[in-house]
Amino acid sequence: MFDIINSIFSGIFNALFFPFKNLNPLWGMLAISLLASIVILLILKATSDQAGIKRAKNLMKGHFLAFRLYRDDIGLMLDTFKNMLFSNLLYLRKSFKPILFFILPVVVIIIQLGARYEYRPFRIGEPIIVTLQADDLAEKVDLSQVELQLPEGLTADMLPVRIKQLREINWRLLAEKPGVYEIVFKFGENSVKKRIEVEQPLVAVSPAVEQPSFKALINPAERSLPTSSFAAAISILYPRRDFDVFGFNLHWLVAFFVVSLILALALKRVFDVEF
Repeated sequence: MFDIINSIFSGIFNALFFPFKNLNPLWGMLAISLLASIVILLILKATSDQAGIKRAKNLMKGHFLAFRLYRDDIGLMLDTFKNMLFSNLLYLRKSFKPILFFILPVVVIIIQLGARYEYRPFRIGEPIIVTLQADDLAEKVDLSQVELQLPEGLTADMLPVRIKQLREINWRLLAEKPGVYEIVFKFGENSVKKRIEVEQPLVAVSPAVEQPSFKALINPAERSLPTSSFAAAISILYPRRDFDVFGFNLHWLVAFFVVSLILALALKRVFDVEF
């Protein structure tokens, strides 16, 4: 079920990002932030009490002005402060309902952005650390019998390191050329696969795959491992992506919220929305 949900949303966002895949990652971020701003504004307009929000904002502005005008009268200041507090609570109450409606699409957008902006594909020559965690619930897995099959273009840089106490095996690989590689882990007649991205444009990468669970929803770039797999998880240590915004190195999540807020403020008159 989780893989089906991921497949649907990943397909949509792959199409949205397609025009920007060979451009600076900032352009894809701007496009998705614009989309998020429009979606939020439309939800706000459809689900919120616009007249009530406007009235609450006007009350807050009036109390703030009164606070400045009567700053020499302690009694009036305290009374104005109380009224300002009630106006803020009224505003928050009016704004709470639409939050329940747009929080789900925002979470979906953040998950899909995270798959593309939290990590970047490997560069040629960078070490690729791969870890397989054996499943404790499966038949007893002899780590010495687990093999890794590599496609052309990937080579093992060292012998695998097996840690019996942790029931895991580690490999270090190197990529000789760009590509999307599929590596295969075999244990007897059973096998599982994992994808590795090397020198690709703006694509969704998967730092880890596990057997199906709720956590699969935050890792939409690749399908879960089979429930009958001898592996509980396979992880790859992808490098973090540097995200430059007009000369500032920001975390992608900060950039998304800041840009989306600016665009929403710029477009709220176009959509005639109060928030």
